[in-house]
Amino acid sequence: MKKIRYISIAVLLMSLAMLLSGCSSNKIVKELTDKGYFANSYDEAILQTDIYGIISKHFENVGTKKKKAMLITVDGMRAEGLEYIMGSDLGISTISKDGGLYWTKPANLDTQAKIDIGVNFLSIITGEEPSTFDVLKKTDAKREVPYSIMAKASEKYNVKFITDNKNYIDSQLALELKAKDSPRLSYVASSDLNGLKNDCLNSISDNDILVVATSDPYNVAQGNYSMSNSAYLSAILHLNYYIADIYEQIKKTNDDWLFILATTCGGKSKLAFDKEEGNILTFMFTNQKLG
Repeated sequence: MKKIRYISIAVLLMSLAMLLSGCSSNKIVKELTDKGYFANSYDEAILQTDIYGIISKHFENVGTKKKKAMLITVDGMRAEGLEYIMGSDLGISTISKDGGLYWTKPANLDTQAKIDIGVNFLSIITGEEPSTFDVLKKTDAKREVPYSIMAKASEKYNVKFITDNKNYIDSQLALELKAKDSPRLSYVASSDLNGLKNDCLNSISDNDILVVATSDPYNVAQGNYSMSNSAYLSAILHLNYYIADIYEQIKKTNDDWLFILATTCGGKSKLAFDKEEGNILTFMFTNQKLG
């Protein structure tokens, strides 16, 4: 019995190691890469922790125009959805032509920690691996960290946090965010994607950094992240239309905007095998070429 048990464990560890060593053999990665959507291979995926540095570098490069940035994080958007978007010539497709579409990789993937929406959001916003804050699965104990980073940025820039997860904000973060409120740091929470879009459009002119978090695809999916789920696919398509509206408004300004959208995960909060392999695939697109 012990021998069989050890063999089973060894097989499981080998399977996990193969998954963690890279997803270049993943059928979804292969299909999307073969279509020419991505500016990088999955083996060269950008760590989610590096996105923070990309934004910082944007502000460090002095130019003639005022520097501004918008970072949008999306929960539960599967990479397969790109096949329904990239041919539309608006939103993600248009922005990717200006800059690029890139595979990203959750920073905690190589630590064999379970992938979690909140954890990956923490990586993107802070530029730190979640274990730095002793956080791997749940972020409740360290939920103030991203907003502390925003508060730090607000010492120099006008920063606004925008989300469509009003229920969570009201029940968990309202007092925290209010305590950090200042003339340079503010937040607004709506209850749906349309409200989030309008909040973004209304915040472009008066702010230097917009940090936007949407959970709409994740909430609409209700655990079914298949493209055959019409409600889920509709949520992704609507998000793309709204992104197009926001980007068009940004382009009308005279400022030097860095626009980044980054997915936190592809759905369920766990490492996944077989049919659920899309859960671990994350990506980002930007209006400025990287490299």
